[in-house]
Amino acid sequence: MNDNNKKPKLTLGLKKKVQSENERPKLTLGLRKKPALVQRPQIDKKTTISKPKPEKPKFISDYATPKLLNPNSKPTIKIPKTQGRLEVSIKITELPNWVETIKRNWKRFCVNGDGQIVQIVVRPRVWDKMTQADKDYPKWVANITGKMGPRIKDGFVLLEPAIQVYEKIIKPKPELNK
Repeated sequence: MNDNNKKPKLTLGLKKKVQSENERPKLTLGLRKKPALVQRPQIDKKTTISKPKPEKPKFISDYATPKLLNPNSKPTIKIPKTQGRLEVSIKITELPNWVETIKRNWKRFCVNGDGQIVQIVVRPRVWDKMTQADKDYPKWVANITGKMGPRIKDGFVLLEPAIQVYEKIIKPKPELNK
């Protein structure tokens, strides 16, 4: 009777079995008739494991990251609840050199805006308005506005573009009378 009380037929959960004082304790796992013995990995207490610092995304520059006085404190800036609309405005004075005709005679062209490539898709009548301004006016300015869309290589796509074309009036320089 004493032998049955000492050895359970099934083990439920984890039970520690210490074989001797010099060895680390071994664990038994699961519902098994014969408990499986698993050793804990030996960890050296002198070495410390540090978490690697997460890398910043490449498109965010250093001036956009907040400088914290105390590295343990969290930044106080939270996401604001006030909604706004981000709109991009691009001004050009000549027709783009790369233009592609896509479905239903729509035009796709790219503009270099201070190093960012902006891809724009416009209707045929909007493109005709730009070409007509290039023929009629010696100097003109087209103001292209829209929302930032998905990123492309070295830039983004401009969504919902609106184009306004203006004639640029050249003012004569006043002569200095002496």
